Amino acid sequence: MNNFFFIDFDNTIFSHRTGTVPESALKTLSALRKEGHKFILATGRDIRRDSGDLSAYRLHPDCLISANGAVVEAEGTILSETFFDPELQKRLLDYIFAKKYCLTTRADGQRYIFHRKPAPFPGRTREQIHILTDDTFEILYQKSPRTFFLHDSPEAIRDVQQHFPELELLRMGDELGGADIVPAGNNKARGIPLILNYYGASIEDAVAIGDSMNDLNMIRLAGLGIAMGNAMPEVQKAADYVAKDIDDNGLSDAIAFALKKAF
Repeated sequence: MNNFFFIDFDNTIFSHRTGTVPESALKTLSALRKEGHKFILATGRDIRRDSGDLSAYRLHPDCLISANGAVVEAEGTILSETFFDPELQKRLLDYIFAKKYCLTTRADGQRYIFHRKPAPFPGRTREQIHILTDDTFEILYQKSPRTFFLHDSPEAIRDVQQHFPELELLRMGDELGGADIVPAGNNKARGIPLILNYYGASIEDAVAIGDSMNDLNMIRLAGLGIAMGNAMPEVQKAADYVAKDIDDNGLSDAIAFALKKAF
């Protein structure tokens, strides 16, 4: 039986400690596809399957869930694509500007960072980065992003969440920090049934692997949910299996367990 592997990118495939994708992960993913299983990259990053972002990491997913479920692609076919609500975006940007929190987003193939702190996404990228100041922040009001990333303190995350109950702030682990900002209900898990329906498969055929809060819903939904050894405690608690740490061949361990598991 062929299975569908929904796999997170940051600190599941790509290690933020080493700034690389472990070779063991690349070999395992290649072997997985050769055996007929589907590799679906499920990431908070706003990237496209045919972009240079993935080839730079030597990744070749069959399908893609990006921007935390705002874009769902199956073999190049767009199954779903949503953008941030303009009115909600304006209110959020007004608040971020007043608080001077560090915010980053991607639009039109370029990344924008306001009130810069250490770059939230290390690694190779071909996109142009714009560092915004108070004088140039208004550019963001003219863009149509799919998601935002609050690269700030836990206190800032709690503050924004309290002021915007219609949003979800999905925290990253301590190593990466910050939180994805998405409309409530717009998460990676929404892409799973879309892709399974495309192939005529069922939820029992789905394996989800991740490490942070933006992976929690898909780990709970999939037939088999796996947390990385470096995953946040909440994610490990929800998983059916906790694999080794990413830098200890964790992704290979996760996939090996899934292939042995009858579910």
